[in-house]
Amino acid sequence: MNIPCVFRAFSKIELNSPGDYLMRQLMMLFEVIQKILGYRKKGDKKQALQQIKYFYTCLKIDEDVRSKSIEELIDFLVNKKKLTNEHIEMVAIVLTEQGELDENIEQKKDFFRKSYFLLDKVERESTNFSMERQLKIAKLKEFLN
Repeated sequence: MNIPCVFRAFSKIELNSPGDYLMRQLMMLFEVIQKILGYRKKGDKKQALQQIKYFYTCLKIDEDVRSKSIEELIDFLVNKKKLTNEHIEMVAIVLTEQGELDENIEQKKDFFRKSYFLLDKVERESTNFSMERQLKIAKLKEFLN
């Protein structure tokens, strides 16, 4: 899975003012996602799962996303956790990675379905065109059909 250009650009930005908390948090989460991808590609499932757990801890998501329906997950992330669309897109990337790591086909589909709907939400609400996001949505849609 390719990392969106927006996230790659984060690593090149220097942050000096205290008002850059959101950008710092997004950069830190991006680094965690990079580690997840790297460990999965190396076949180190245990380390990838540890990084996934750390990702959710960073966002203070202590509830199991597996147990939530798509509607409950969206409501939880948007209304309870007050995540931005940038955060939600990152959660979708991590859900896709969880699906890639899961050997149970039904659980894999559930992760991919949740990721698809989160990315679709971000796509509908975004004012920025993202070819990479659209490609991810298309890939997930193809798998789910």
